[in-house]
Amino acid sequence: MKFLVVDDSPTMRRIVINSLRSFDYDDITEATDGLQALELLQNSKFDFIITDWNMPNMNGLELTKAIRNDATFGTLPVL
Repeated sequence: MKFLVVDDSPTMRRIVINSLRSFDYDDITEATDGLQALELLQNSKFDFIITDWNMPNMNGLELTKAIRNDATFGTLPVL
């Protein structure tokens, strides 16, 4: 399973990634905000997105809305 972890805080990304690795998930990509996450989504396939709510440039709500409005990955699970 391939994860995309989106958070502007490097510390929080590291906490989430370490938690995922503790469950033997190791295919993890990081993004620092919603805009970077959308760019990564256009170029790679992910199975699950874990995102922060408050971020600069594009927050988690805006990211989730953009994902849901795109037919390509509109059903992708987002936490």
